[in-house]
Amino acid sequence: MKKLLTLIILLISINAFAQKENATVKKIDKVVKLINTQYVDTVDMPHLIEVAIKAMTKELDPHSKYLTKEELKKNREALNGSFAGVGIHYQILYDTLLVLSTTAGGPSEQAGILPGDRIVEISGQNATGKNITNGFFSKMLRGPKGSTVEVKIKRRDVDSLVNIVITRGPIPIPTLDAAYMLDNTTGYVKINGFSFTTVKEFETATEKLKKQGMKNIIVDLRGNPGGLMIASVRLADEFLNAGELIVYTRGEHYKRQDYTSSKKGVMKDGRLIVLMNEWSASASEIFAGAMQDLDRGLIAGRRSYGKGLVGRNYTLPDGSAIRLTTGHYYTPSGRCIQKPYSDGIDDYRKDLQKRLDHGEYLHADSIHFPDSLKYQTKNGRTVYGGGGIMPDIFFPMDTTSFPGYYNKLFRKGIVNAFAGDYFDKNLGYLQRNFPDVKSFKNNFTITDKTISDLAAFAERQYNLTADTAAIGKTKDRIKIFLKAYIGRNLYENGAYYYLTNETDKVIINSLEIISDKKTFKETKVKWK
Repeated sequence: MKKLLTLIILLISINAFAQKENATVKKIDKVVKLINTQYVDTVDMPHLIEVAIKAMTKELDPHSKYLTKEELKKNREALNGSFAGVGIHYQILYDTLLVLSTTAGGPSEQAGILPGDRIVEISGQNATGKNITNGFFSKMLRGPKGSTVEVKIKRRDVDSLVNIVITRGPIPIPTLDAAYMLDNTTGYVKINGFSFTTVKEFETATEKLKKQGMKNIIVDLRGNPGGLMIASVRLADEFLNAGELIVYTRGEHYKRQDYTSSKKGVMKDGRLIVLMNEWSASASEIFAGAMQDLDRGLIAGRRSYGKGLVGRNYTLPDGSAIRLTTGHYYTPSGRCIQKPYSDGIDDYRKDLQKRLDHGEYLHADSIHFPDSLKYQTKNGRTVYGGGGIMPDIFFPMDTTSFPGYYNKLFRKGIVNAFAGDYFDKNLGYLQRNFPDVKSFKNNFTITDKTISDLAAFAERQYNLTADTAAIGKTKDRIKIFLKAYIGRNLYENGAYYYLTNETDKVIINSLEIISDKKTFKETKVKWK
């Protein structure tokens, strides 16, 4: 009798819920019909529906959202690690696209595009002028795989324009920015996001670094906003023995799902430091949380963002989509990565500013966690939940004060623009004398005259009056970054980190920690 009564109650509850849900759907449907048939003016209903969906998702959590078809496409490209295009690295210089380099083996290289070329026309349309933007070039140069695009090139030392037809093809979107040896035994890897290609990129890089003597590694996830969750899990797998819990997810409509390590892994041994900051989020936090909870590596830097919501894209009939949060991420010790958002989304988005105001970026002891958020790592170390990953080693934000002139040079993109101008005017010299980034690092020098040329360029092109005193105080620092920008234009994105990391205090101190073993032994984190 009790079972029958329970079943009847359950059926009544389901029916009541169904009726309530049906009533809500009818309510929405009636509002749409009324606006369509009774409103005084013509209405752009597709736009109105988009506004309504955005408003609904905003009421849910900070990371559920509506995606247009274009946004969904870009999202998929980022996660897949590629898109269809022509494969050039460029800079807009003097209202014209200047080719800095071409993707090795890519469509543009195969078609004969060269560094230093200027694209002045695309598919019969003028491609120069003040209104030309990155968005314009993205729209014109990207397209279906196998399709063609005709461009007209202004090439140095060639009087007439050069016509070139490029067949679009798959262009990789690398997630690994840099990989090189910091010293004889420690490698450095910079990862900017997580996609389907991340682990393959990592395995290729570490294979090369191991041949150069790498035993220990620093994985730099500063500023990494995340990406594909499974890529983060697979990266963690590279550092662990089989059977270790990496992360688990749980939600109202999804039962707990565990993700554990397999038997493979190219970096099971050696000391590991993971660099994080307040812009490291989501998949970055999954990886760092696993390394910390399992005592596989030390986390260094500042508390991470605190984005631990499982998001899934659900395609809508018109090709757009809704990204809906379906669960939470939990580290092996049980910590929920997501920071609270109970006070509303607007307050949530002010969190990083609040951290700055409270002094969290400067002093580790300004962060307080209640005892209820205490968790234990595999070897018994205390870690805290409550949102984000708190580092084992705190590195404060660099608060060195710089004159306003210096800040304007970088904030307005003047140093980067001048680097492009320098590249354009000196390309032959650079290519002849510096065949690789190592020779560039050791032998190329930014002279005082080059800094004077930069100041003149800033005044001529950006109306920024030279400040002799400010230049004198910051000249050495400007030289470091200007050289890095020129190196990035000449070689690849990784050249920037290769040329700036030797002055990065976080890198320098992390290398000292990883070399002396003391901190690893004291914290019982894997040190052999």
